[in-house]
Amino acid sequence: MPEPLTIEDFVPHIHTIFKIETPVALELELDRIADRSTPQIRQFSLLFKGPGSPRLRQGTYILLHAALHELSLFLVPFGDRDGHMVYQAAFTRLIGAPQAGPPG
Repeated sequence: MPEPLTIEDFVPHIHTIFKIETPVALELELDRIADRSTPQIRQFSLLFKGPGSPRLRQGTYILLHAALHELSLFLVPFGDRDGHMVYQAAFTRLIGAPQAGPPG
């Protein structure tokens, strides 16, 4: 099984282009990364900036990137910003659970 994607995989690629070929050809720019991790949960989201039209529906898309190659990401339309459509891909992974103490 391939290793899960981490925030570190994406940080060097902020402001680079990810291409989608189907259902329509368009380019998305990795605009921001939001890290909301805790000691127990690794949680981050990617915010991509795309053209105002055409717009993608919520769903899984194959994104092509020069360094990261082919990624399958679930994208959610996040809203309009300055004439661009913003899409979000969110990642959550449990990395540790609190240890229960001895019964008392």
